[in-house]
This record gives sequence, C-alpha cells and structure tokens, in this order.
Amino acid sequence: MAPRSPGRQLRLIMGDMTVARIRPAHGGDAETIHSLLLHCWQEAYAPYLPQSAFDHLRDEGRQEWERILTQPEGIWIAHRDGQAVGFARAIASGAGQVRPLELEKLYVRASEYGRGTAQNLMEISIGDAPCQTWVADYNTRARSFYLKSGFTMDTSPSSRKKAKSVPGVYLERMIR
Repeated sequence: MAPRSPGRQLRLIMGDMTVARIRPAHGGDAETIHSLLLHCWQEAYAPYLPQSAFDHLRDEGRQEWERILTQPEGIWIAHRDGQAVGFARAIASGAGQVRPLELEKLYVRASEYGRGTAQNLMEISIGDAPCQTWVADYNTRARSFYLKSGFTMDTSPSSRKKAKSVPGVYLERMIR
C-alpha cells in the first residue's frame, strides 16, 4: 500500500467542508441582511418569541438596515454557494460602557452551526479586541459559543437589561 500524502489525509478528514466567503457589507445589502436576519430569528428564536416580534422585524427591519448601511463600516456578510448564510456587525460601544467595542449582531443560518462561519465572522469583525456583546437570557447556544470564544458573563449590576423590541426578554452582557 502506497503512503498517503498529507494533503490527501487532510481532504479525507475534512471531507466536503468548505469555508464560507466573507466580504464587507455595502449599501445595496439591506434586503440581503434583512432577509437573513429574519430567517436566523425564525430558526433560532421561534420557540421563545411571540409572532409579534417576527412581524415587527419583517415590517420594520429593512428600513433600519437601509439606514444603517448608509455607513456600512463594521458589517460583514458570509456567503456559501452564492447564498448569504451569516453576518456580523461590530460598533463602538460609546461612553460609559465596560468595553470600547460591541459585537452588536452575529447571526448564522442553522445550516452553518458547527461549520466555523460564526467564528470566522467574529474574528473578522472584532479580532482579539476587548469586546462586549448582549445575549438573550434563554439563548444557551449563543452563550456557549461566546464562552468557548473567550467571553465571560458580566456580573456587574448593569449587565442585564430588557430587550427593547420584545416584551419579557432580557439580555445579559458577556465580555472579554
């Protein structure tokens, strides 16, 4: 039997795993991000949120993204096989926050769970900078992801807040 080359071994281990392509967002991406966010919310949050939250996002979300994308810095979109599969947005936190940078949004389609897309989006968005993010109190998947990525739960008195658009949901701050 002939020895295997290292490249062949890597292909056998990785199989059909490919990396999603990530690019900066631009002004024409409002519909793409809006649609992607709505799909991600439906996949991840349907058991936890009332239909009114999805209706509000569907009705108001595109206009919000059109406004945000007039200055699209800090927004990245991941594509696989020509389809948008995830996105991230990092912003300056503002005065009085515990970290200067906030990973405001990080969403990937359920088909991307475990494929490295969320990790790659996070890396390109915030690198290794000190950062904060807010996670819904019921979102154990996100909490676990951030813990594996070096974040910790913030235990300060201001580390929990009500979600603005969804009654009964609380957000908890994670930091690194």
